[in-house]
Amino acid sequence: MDFIIRTSGQLGPVIRQFRKQKGWSQMELGRRIGLSQERISTIENHPERVTFDQLLTILMAVDAEIAISPRNPSQDASSVKGPW
Repeated sequence: MDFIIRTSGQLGPVIRQFRKQKGWSQMELGRRIGLSQERISTIENHPERVTFDQLLTILMAVDAEIAISPRNPSQDASSVKGPW
């Protein structure tokens, strides 16, 4: 299943869902990737505080990945002017 994430607040529940699909507690995920249960809780509840490296590590652990694509697939991303 694909998830569209457009805000940091949408990220925490997705991480939590992938973790729970594995049947892991926060402590178990943290043990597997070298982070404390408290850090996993902070990431799930305040995903704006996760570093990109930590995010990638978590996603690898739960067998997920990031895919970046244009919002409008018919629009060439190189023709977009301005930051958004």
